[in-house]
Amino acid sequence: MKICGIVAEYNPFHNGHAYHIEQTRQVLGNQTAIVCIMSGNYVQRGDVAIYEKYERAKAAVKSGADLILELPLAACLSSAEGFAYGSVHLLNCLGCVTHISFGSEHGDINDILKASTLSDNSNVVEKLHQNLKLGMPYAAAMQKAVENLYPSISELFSSPNNTLGIAYCFALNKLKSNIKPITIARKGGGHDTEDIIYNMPSASFLRKITSKKSYLECENFMPKESFYEFSEAIKQNTAPIKIDSLNLALLSHLKRFSANELNLYCGGTDGLSNRLFTSIRTQTDFESICHAAQTRRYPLARIRRAILRTWLDLPYNMPVTASYAKVLAIGKKGREVLKIMKKTCTLPVITKPVSGNQLDENIRLSLEKDALADDLYYLAMPNKSMHISGNSFRKTPFIL
Repeated sequence: MKICGIVAEYNPFHNGHAYHIEQTRQVLGNQTAIVCIMSGNYVQRGDVAIYEKYERAKAAVKSGADLILELPLAACLSSAEGFAYGSVHLLNCLGCVTHISFGSEHGDINDILKASTLSDNSNVVEKLHQNLKLGMPYAAAMQKAVENLYPSISELFSSPNNTLGIAYCFALNKLKSNIKPITIARKGGGHDTEDIIYNMPSASFLRKITSKKSYLECENFMPKESFYEFSEAIKQNTAPIKIDSLNLALLSHLKRFSANELNLYCGGTDGLSNRLFTSIRTQTDFESICHAAQTRRYPLARIRRAILRTWLDLPYNMPVTASYAKVLAIGKKGREVLKIMKKTCTLPVITKPVSGNQLDENIRLSLEKDALADDLYYLAMPNKSMHISGNSFRKTPFIL
């Protein structure tokens, strides 16, 4: 049985995500089981998910996925490299995944594999470090480091999904994994654009147009089942979730930190914590803090992640690897995959919150940290009855 991993946020699940799953099965066979590693209630751009993880996972399995597992929280709020490594590590630990499929602008897996080896090239690494010291963002620094030595490959680093695909392949190599990568050429609107191509806009466009009054505009861009789950969440007043609902909670916490203390969550010695410290004291909300701190040297996503990591007490050097596999939803072939995982997975598999009580102390502490992060996320819900603690312990995976 072929089991293919897909890493996604499904924030929300749209036509492009359905196309990716469909094309993956066309390449590997219709009987291929799709196991998705999905970001939980926080996403990699440094934001809260537009609706909560169990409902997003439910929409995904009703739209073609077979099993949804939660990506570790520290990986969700990491750079592309940390996000990719945490995802691939979890897929590898399952012990039964045969392939990983990801979308890319380039669409040629051989070029992406070649690009993934350049991080170990001494000449490239030297140039990369020089560029980073000049204040260039990682992707731009890497592209500049590669362009003189390998001009045909350097362009790959200019597109976000290519860059993420390269990071997945690098992680596979670093883990000496037997999982085989494939890539599907992306169709539709690009990452963080408002283009609508092939009826497939980006998730960021859908989030932008979504409000209590305008969510019906998303219907043509989402599979029927996915739109139903999304609209039900909005009708129940548990979506859309916006980070500006957390402004006071964030500010009241962030103002407690010195610049040195902030550096624990920012990482590096490039001065971001000092700039962030100043912005926290001169601005009045999350977005204005981020934009005040942003420069060419400090990309917006990095700042957003640093703020959320501070709020959630996730130090920059916290491991992105999983200590358990948490199930969020089970689709058509999901039960079969779980049966296989019982024999092959090297991590505890958590299907119900209560099962975490039987695990060792370190894992229980990690689960408690996740639960606290979820409690803080629920504070942003329009439905105030969800502001009480312990909601994550009341949730169980949806089974199709």
